[in-house]
Amino acid sequence: MENKAYTLLTALHRLGRQLHRAYHHHGHNNNHYREQSHLLFLIAANNGIIQRDLAEKMDVRPSSMTEMLIKFEHAGLIKRCQDEKDQRIMHIFLTINGWASVKQSQNDDEILASSLLHGLTENDIGTMLHLTEKLSAHLNTIEKIAPENAHHPHIRRANCINQPSHHK
Repeated sequence: MENKAYTLLTALHRLGRQLHRAYHHHGHNNNHYREQSHLLFLIAANNGIIQRDLAEKMDVRPSSMTEMLIKFEHAGLIKRCQDEKDQRIMHIFLTINGWASVKQSQNDDEILASSLLHGLTENDIGTMLHLTEKLSAHLNTIEKIAPENAHHPHIRRANCINQPSHHK
């Protein structure tokens, strides 16, 4: 008899890849990728947020956040301003074009969510959301055990499933 936990993890992995492809395809059609939309949504919800805090919320390295923000700045979506008291701190603000992009992304995401979740009841969606958040919270506690490896996917995976890492 096949292990249900393994079958579930395999199904979740497949679902993750399928969602990634769907979002990627959707992004090509709308000039935004999921991560870019998520970043714009975070800035919109926290206009003036400090760049370091934004990197933490997105769970990316500060250098990666800087690269993303430079692209957004060149596209005219955000403005970065130095803190008046501490020149090392950068505050991030949406521009008028940034706010328009957020609105368009919200509309696009609603259409995509409706399409992807077609056939699921509100109860199904609520159950999946609850279980996904529960599993995500557990995975966050595992990552906190070994934060030095949090940004290395192969090491993080090896730590989560207690298998020896090939990267020593």
